[in-house]
Amino acid sequence: MLGVQIDSEQKENRVEADAGLPSNHCVLIVEPEPLHVDDAAPVWRVSVDVVLRDPALGNEVLTATLPAVIIGPILHKRQVTAIARYPAPVARWVWRFESDAGRARARVWLHPGESVRAECGIAVLPARLLSLGVRP
Repeated sequence: MLGVQIDSEQKENRVEADAGLPSNHCVLIVEPEPLHVDDAAPVWRVSVDVVLRDPALGNEVLTATLPAVIIGPILHKRQVTAIARYPAPVARWVWRFESDAGRARARVWLHPGESVRAECGIAVLPARLLSLGVRP
């Protein structure tokens, strides 16, 4: 998947990844635009919808929403920031992004994959912010 541009001032910031083959996790990579000195580092509120197509659940397509998390502040480099997991095959991942801290823009990539089917939810991956004196 090519990087998709998101902008906090757009009406809807939604990025989708069709797994092709069913997957049970999706990795989020974020690369924010360079910051101006006076601007705060972007903080994003992120939620994920999982689209399920499981014959055991019937012919209907089901969508479930994972609880939202806060990601950031994000430094100006490309970094893996979160992973969403669902303990069953997911046909499509839909990530939604919102930011309350002024205008924030970034490019994001989604990478669906397959791993142990034991967890559910969005896990924010820690950045090396504490060594830079920044508190999340």
